[in-house]
Amino acid sequence: MLYLPRNNNNKLLLIAVFCAFASVTAAAQDLSVEDSYLQKSVESMIISEQAKSGDRENKYAALQYIRQAIDSGQLTDDVQEILSYMALEGILNKVRVEGRTFNNYPDVRMKAVEYLGDLKGQAASAALIRVLLVENEPHIAAEAVRSLTKHGFGENSYALDVILYVFRKYDSKIPSNVLAISVIDSCLAFTEGGGAKNPWVYSTLLHISKNPSYVRPVREHAGETLGKVYAKNGS
Repeated sequence: MLYLPRNNNNKLLLIAVFCAFASVTAAAQDLSVEDSYLQKSVESMIISEQAKSGDRENKYAALQYIRQAIDSGQLTDDVQEILSYMALEGILNKVRVEGRTFNNYPDVRMKAVEYLGDLKGQAASAALIRVLLVENEPHIAAEAVRSLTKHGFGENSYALDVILYVFRKYDSKIPSNVLAISVIDSCLAFTEGGGAKNPWVYSTLLHISKNPSYVRPVREHAGETLGKVYAKNGS
């Protein structure tokens, strides 16, 4: 501990030392914030390079980092954009080599779509809607429906309208039990969440319940859900 005799001059010196110390501390704190921002920017660049590489392991390394960022509540806008890119990679975001799509990894898209369901906000919902409109794998479309349903609907039926539109597209070409289940659950979530009456909900559930293209448990699930929707809406 520094000892100084008690006089006015030394009091002024102590004040000057304290002020200098406070100034240095504040500067160190400012530098820490800048370093933190720079670190996040560098991390985002690394994750972007991993996500856009042609190697599946690099992509999974990027997804692992994104999962940790989501769990810790430290997901940045840059990393969220990368996740949205990965959800559309190979379908909308294509890299072609000699006419062949080089970056088509359905398993990567599936995981990215799942993670988008854990995010909130219009950007994540918009990304999931884009996935639904362009995806050609029914199991990934089903995951997109589940993720979008996790975001909630409220009174706005736009997201549900997209879900039901996409379902009809698959239903007419390649009926999928997995997709049908996710759509049934989405219809119920919309109704129980206070959504306005939607005639497509009734017709879709009725169609699934009567369609032999779907296995019996799925048809029964649709029928039971239709009853719950009628009861909720008082019809």
